[in-house]
Amino acid sequence: MRINRTRWVSAGIAAAAALSLAACSGAESKPQGLVSVEIWGWDAEVGKQMVDAFNASQDEVKATYVLQADNVATQTNFRNAFEARQQLPCLVQGFGPLTTAVVNGWAQDITDAVTPLKDVFSDGALASAKVNDRYYGTPTGSDGQFLIYNKATFDAAGVSVPTTWEEFVETGHTLRAKGIDVTNLAGEDPTTLINLSQMAGAEWFAIDGDQWVVNFLDEGTLKAANIIQQLINDDLVSNQTYQDRPALYAYFDSGKMASTPTQWWSLTGLKTNLTASAGDWVATAIPQFAGASKPVAPGRTQPSFVPVGCEHPDAVMAYVAWAASPEGIKAGRNKETGAVSFPTQISDPSPYVKDIIPDGLFVDNAQAGNVIVEAQARVVGKFELGPNYDAWFPEMQDQWGKAVAREITVEQALRAVQNFVIADLDAKGIAHKAS
Repeated sequence: MRINRTRWVSAGIAAAAALSLAACSGAESKPQGLVSVEIWGWDAEVGKQMVDAFNASQDEVKATYVLQADNVATQTNFRNAFEARQQLPCLVQGFGPLTTAVVNGWAQDITDAVTPLKDVFSDGALASAKVNDRYYGTPTGSDGQFLIYNKATFDAAGVSVPTTWEEFVETGHTLRAKGIDVTNLAGEDPTTLINLSQMAGAEWFAIDGDQWVVNFLDEGTLKAANIIQQLINDDLVSNQTYQDRPALYAYFDSGKMASTPTQWWSLTGLKTNLTASAGDWVATAIPQFAGASKPVAPGRTQPSFVPVGCEHPDAVMAYVAWAASPEGIKAGRNKETGAVSFPTQISDPSPYVKDIIPDGLFVDNAQAGNVIVEAQARVVGKFELGPNYDAWFPEMQDQWGKAVAREITVEQALRAVQNFVIADLDAKGIAHKAS
């Protein structure tokens, strides 16, 4: 059975509620009954609600939402179902890097189903769904990062907002002289290193034929490492842990930390906990590397995928595209709280940005909204994490902690992680080469 995708291509999102399925015989006429697809996810708030609304919007696909307990349970249940080759879903919420799903033979190539719907999604969402230039995931929005800074702190220190990472370091020096940290680097969380590496064009994993190319020491990564090393060496940052949220928020609220990168989903928590500095914060574009060819925002995601064995990837993409339509986004609003998930997968999420900005946090909500939308337009989306992410990420956390504590350099930490990756791939019999 195939979906007639002509209308999707010509009408884009507006066509998402008007599916056109071909009959199982391949004829472009009236369908011969419903196509049934099962969707697995752990969204207890609106997952089933959205699927029910999709089913009510058309009569050609019947979707069923199977609620999973959480990310880990989804992975365990899927592995069991896949090994047994029975009761497989047709769409699984992403529970790990897409490359892992591809390498393990779980995700099928759905390029033919995605390509006619490309206009529905943002460039970052499309990039996130690709492995080796083929679509193995459904286009999924990455949450583009932006910077928020405490205007009262900046004004009192007499510093300008940095637009490059090089300026960010210089701003840090000025603030340090006044006893203020430019930002925070938690010792257990290496995502700042990943984010800056992504922005600098790093490529830790690439596919070359039938083998992986591993390079944690490329030019982009070392550029990112250099910025972070300066922040650490010159004592320009604090190391507040994310494991003690009250203490972390109290530090953010004290005025002793000038700025922090963040995403849209953190804003409600910040508003709730930043009481003393409420109304002092301003959103701005995340700093760029000097000489960058174009502005980018870091952002990665774990796309959902269509398992090998599902016979209806077109029907799955019909649901995915509908969920990105105005009707689908409206259906995702929480009926109790009124909250809506920011549709980061679409090209222009600006009509929805006001719903995610809490009153009282920013100096100017409208300006903050523009920054958030701009970050989504700039989001990179793509950053390969390799076939053994679950193994090497804990190692990176350990090495990052040592670097933040000044026991080793950031470059030494990266070299140690690369050595770990290579040894792990060798042990698992996965073909690779170091670049």
